[in-house]
Amino acid sequence: MGIQNGSLSLCRYRLLGAGKRPSIGALNALFEPHKSGPLKLKDVYKEDITGWVKPIGLEAADIPEGLSWDLSHSELEDGYLLRMRQERRRVPGSLIQLVYKQKFAEIEQKTGKAPGPKDRRELKDQVKRELTGRALPAVSHIDGFWRDRLGELMVFTTGKKQRDSFELLFSQTFASPLGLTLVRLDPPLLGLTAAAWTDSDVAMRAFGRLSSTTPVTVMAMAYA
Repeated sequence: MGIQNGSLSLCRYRLLGAGKRPSIGALNALFEPHKSGPLKLKDVYKEDITGWVKPIGLEAADIPEGLSWDLSHSELEDGYLLRMRQERRRVPGSLIQLVYKQKFAEIEQKTGKAPGPKDRRELKDQVKRELTGRALPAVSHIDGFWRDRLGELMVFTTGKKQRDSFELLFSQTFASPLGLTLVRLDPPLLGLTAAAWTDSDVAMRAFGRLSSTTPVTVMAMAYA
């Protein structure tokens, strides 16, 4: 879900393990391989594709199509506005089965015998790949705001699939290469103060009180 859809859903995260803040050049080097290219309408065989695209609504980001852009065009106040494009290509199972049966019959008529088990599997995979390459994508956008200095991330959706896709792309682009751990602030973590994430003494007391409901892995990161 994009932040310009008229209604706003929000999921919050903390990034643990932050050290020295990377330069914009270092962040751009991580960002560049994960940018989406021009949308292709055919000959794309992956069912799910995600990548970063230019955010909208920022004067600096509203540059003409076709011109190069980087993370500096996403800067907003004390962070970066990130927009993920998700492309989903799906072929109905009934269509795959229908085309498969037709090709199966053609092979059987041509060779005089039915394809064996291995050939059947390969034929079905080939049919699905060919049809996927012709399928038009369902395109959606999800926005997020990364306050890198504070180690905070907000993703403007609460849908599980969309949220998981954003988490994965953000982790692949920034969190994993920078040695950061992305922690979703579900209850009861939402009640923690900022000091509980930065002060070890405060963290020990706060997570001690939440020990019966807080995942062990999160507690271990806080105590570290």
